[in-house]
Amino acid sequence: MLATDRKNCTTCYIEDVQDDIITLPKIELHAHLNGCVRLSHLSDLVDPASLPDPSKMQDLPTGFAFMASVSALTRDPAILGVVVERVLDDFEKDGVVYLELKSGPKSSEKTTKREYIECIIDAMKAHKGRLIPRYTISIDQSKSLEDMIENAQLAIEYNKLSDICVGVDISGDVFKANKEHSLRVLKMCKNAGLKISCHIAEDLESGISTHTADLLRQIHPDRLGHATMIPVGSEDGEFVRRNKIPIECCMTSNVFCKTVPSYKEHHFKTWWDLGHPVLLCTDDSGTFNTTLSKEYQLAVESFGFTIENLKTMNRAAVEWVFDESVKERLRKLI
Repeated sequence: MLATDRKNCTTCYIEDVQDDIITLPKIELHAHLNGCVRLSHLSDLVDPASLPDPSKMQDLPTGFAFMASVSALTRDPAILGVVVERVLDDFEKDGVVYLELKSGPKSSEKTTKREYIECIIDAMKAHKGRLIPRYTISIDQSKSLEDMIENAQLAIEYNKLSDICVGVDISGDVFKANKEHSLRVLKMCKNAGLKISCHIAEDLESGISTHTADLLRQIHPDRLGHATMIPVGSEDGEFVRRNKIPIECCMTSNVFCKTVPSYKEHHFKTWWDLGHPVLLCTDDSGTFNTTLSKEYQLAVESFGFTIENLKTMNRAAVEWVFDESVKERLRKLI
């Protein structure tokens, strides 16, 4: 094919940018540890018969069940440390230079919540490479008030003890949540100076719940996870726009979970066209067999994004990372 022909060939352009996307310095702000675990990460660490069957994943509930099975296998500190290292290596190889990994501290007969947190922190400290890994402690709002407060207190404590622990992420089924409990715990985190990312309006029912509106207005999170069902022109959407709250968007995850009908109809593009702060993320790269580069490739194929668009998106995202101390380093990298 002649060079002039390639210039007018969309397929050729998409192929040409693949290598550029992988080498592009990238920021990842919405990635769950156990969702990023690939079965290959565990195959030499556990009994193969204990590994979950990915073919059984068909929708959001079965996806959650798959991740719960993976989570049960990583509660041994000896396994957890290796798995975190392998997840970080995956992101490093994909050109990610800053990563915030979300995980709720787990306890079992082999570990306490403190040991779980410290195992993740130690693995992140030991990582060698360009990637800057950071940890946001997840608070599951479907759990008891005592469990939520315990996680919040641990996040506050380890945020003071280590530069690795940079904030909290609130998640969990809003219809199993006690709104007053969620607000109480998040206000506790906010008063302690913690940065807050909030899973919000992931599906139609939660999008129209008053829980969403209360979290937005009373907590004013630093970032929003998904926000799939917050219409731009709605009262909630206008609040998000007016306050320029960044949105962490996960295309493969949303399409797989059927909260978005197709890649081309993903709400990322709507917010992007408005000039609102949005960032493409992976959510659960192991569960959904994706990478951040693949998510960027989807933006190229679905929205006509260019490498310059992707660079612009990442340069803006530097200002939303929870670790203030690395922003200048990231500005030079991206």
